[in-house]
Amino acid sequence: EHGDHVGNKGVIGPGGVQWMTAGRGIVHSEFPKSKGDEMLWGFQLWINLPAKDKMCRPRYQDYQADSIPVAEVSGSTGCSV
Repeated sequence: EHGDHVGNKGVIGPGGVQWMTAGRGIVHSEFPKSKGDEMLWGFQLWINLPAKDKMCRPRYQDYQADSIPVAEVSGSTGCSV
């Protein structure tokens, strides 16, 4: 569950992702939500923006698994992109 000081809120489900650009600053919180003793796994990737983009407006977007395209690859089960 995501919440931030500019009013963005979101909950991502299994296979979903969130994209947050801190830009000139954003105060946020992330709280994992599970059903009972369910094990949760997450992954974070931080990218250093080019100097010209560092002071951009903060942004947040979440994407649920069913909205993420899957590329069919010959001899494979597919790849989410």
